[in-house]
Amino acid sequence: MEPTSTGSNKLYYIIGGVVALLVLGWLLTRGFGGAAGANVDRNFDGSTTYSNEEGSVTVGAQSMPANWPSDAPQNFAGATISFSGASNPQTGQAGAAVSYTVRASAQAVIDYYRGSLTSAGWTIVGSANAGGATVISAAKDERTFGVWATDNGDGSATVTAGVGM
Repeated sequence: MEPTSTGSNKLYYIIGGVVALLVLGWLLTRGFGGAAGANVDRNFDGSTTYSNEEGSVTVGAQSMPANWPSDAPQNFAGATISFSGASNPQTGQAGAAVSYTVRASAQAVIDYYRGSLTSAGWTIVGSANAGGATVISAAKDERTFGVWATDNGDGSATVTAGVGM
C-alpha cells in the first residue's frame, strides 16, 4: 500500500515521533546512563523517569505506558514487550510508545490494529509498505496513533506502536 496523499505527511510525522521517543529512551537508559541536568528516578517496574523543568519522560518499562489512552488499541495478544516509554512534556506533545515481539505475521498485527482503531472511532489517515515493514497511522480528536510491524522470518513480528496526545 502506498501512503495516501492526504495522510502521507501525518504518517511520516507519526513514524518520526515514535522513532524519536524510542531513540530518546535508549539514549537515556543505555547511551548516557543518566541525563545531565535531569532528576533521575529508578522505578520499581524497572523503568526510569527523567525529569527537569521542561517535563518528564519514563522509559524502559516492560509493561504498557501508564498514560496509554483507553481508546487506543492494546498490544496484539501474546506480545512480549521489549521497551515502552511515555513522555509528559511541559512544552510540546505528550506521548507514549511500546515495542514488542509476537508470534504472528506482521499482516495479522496490522489487520488487528486497523480493525481496533476503526471500531474505537479512530480514522485511518495513511498506510505504507517500506523496507519490509507495514505502517499505518490514525487520528482521533487531536491525537495521532502510528504502528509499524515487520516480519522476523521465523513466524514472529516486531511491532512498534505509539500515540501522540
